[in-house]
Amino acid sequence: MIDVAAFAQFFTSGLTTGCSYALVALAIVLVANVCGVVNLAQGEYLAVGGLVLASLTALHLPVVVSLVLIALVGAALASLQEVLTIRPIRYAPSFLQITVTLGVAVAIRGAAFIIWGKDPIGVPGFSGDDMLVVAGAIFPIQAMWIWIGTAVLLGAAFYVLAFTQFGRSIRACSINRSAALLMGINPQRTSLLVFAAAGAISAVAGAMLAPITLASWDSGLTPGLKGLIAAIFGGFRSPLVAVLAGLAMGILEAFIAGLGSSDAKDVYFYAVLLLGLLVMGGVFARGRDRLNLGSSL
Repeated sequence: MIDVAAFAQFFTSGLTTGCSYALVALAIVLVANVCGVVNLAQGEYLAVGGLVLASLTALHLPVVVSLVLIALVGAALASLQEVLTIRPIRYAPSFLQITVTLGVAVAIRGAAFIIWGKDPIGVPGFSGDDMLVVAGAIFPIQAMWIWIGTAVLLGAAFYVLAFTQFGRSIRACSINRSAALLMGINPQRTSLLVFAAAGAISAVAGAMLAPITLASWDSGLTPGLKGLIAAIFGGFRSPLVAVLAGLAMGILEAFIAGLGSSDAKDVYFYAVLLLGLLVMGGVFARGRDRLNLGSSL
């Protein structure tokens, strides 16, 4: 029987990693809805965010300033990806577009390896490296930054989607790009802005996570993969389902590692996810159309 302290420990640890999965999943769903492409390079922006934070640490900038700069770097890189690699093949087959995003991921990872090296880089927490104890669970103060930052990013994203003109443009393009164009919306500009927003979200997520997991050239692999799986649960249509799936995946992973074998956690984790996709596929298929970007959020 699991006690309260162990439950709190597993839950808080899982929630921390789940936040990164949820933010990457949100970014993937936004891009997939508007641009019609699954961006396999999305996790790499998370790695870039952590590495840029490691470089900015030496400048002793305020946390908010560093996060703004990191968001701008992520937005700029994602915008370049859209302009240079996605826009020229807009009407190419989907498998070709996805393959190109995989190539971008490899290129970003390689560039990060060359610039920052192969060794993980330690990054200090935003407000120190002290630990907190709540209900018997021990977790770093940085986890609070991750939870609050994730809540702010998710709240801002859903507010923009539901209550702003730009959000209405995104939802219109997600339903029908041609019809959106006839209504005076510029799908090309909307795609560029969505790519930029997705890159900024992932980069900031990586910056928040880096003080706990270390910054590394390959640190975007796992969040990128699990964010992709969460997006699959949302059918690449529902940001709400994708975010909830990402959070649930992080918590599930922590409980599997804590109650079972940490060495075999990925085996159990992916087995459970596969079973969930098979069993719940029909439920999500029926429900996600009522939760997608083209409907009320």
